[in-house]
Amino acid sequence: MRVGLVAVAAVLAAGLLSGCGGSGDTTEGPGKGGGAAASSPAVKESAAPPAKVVITKSGFEDHDVWGPHAYVVHWELTNTGTTPGNFYAGIDFLDADKDVLGSTGITADKLGPGKTSRGDSAPLPAEISNGTIADIRSARVTEVERLEP
Repeated sequence: MRVGLVAVAAVLAAGLLSGCGGSGDTTEGPGKGGGAAASSPAVKESAAPPAKVVITKSGFEDHDVWGPHAYVVHWELTNTGTTPGNFYAGIDFLDADKDVLGSTGITADKLGPGKTSRGDSAPLPAEISNGTIADIRSARVTEVERLEP
């Protein structure tokens, strides 16, 4: 049941990201950042994470895509496996007390083994249900999933 719920969450998050025009690009290898296909169910992984996700910078900034004074999360996702894959990572947005204000997701598609996709994302107002975007003080990666191609 968890796999099905994760797949639904990944598809919904990918749809939100596709609709809001996020900027993600692969600077190494053939893969590109972007939304996952609606028919991509999640695949159970072994104990080792399927990818390494790092938030390289986050905070309020004026951004070409996300607008003035947007809370932007800059990220890197590296395929740590031995085969190409599509990946989803969940991101929580936290207030000063580290309480979760809301969450979003990022994707990296067709990413080769050892390759890294880089991009940025910002929350939509609809994704922040326990406060406002102005309340965000930090972000954290909550989950990483490898999706079936």
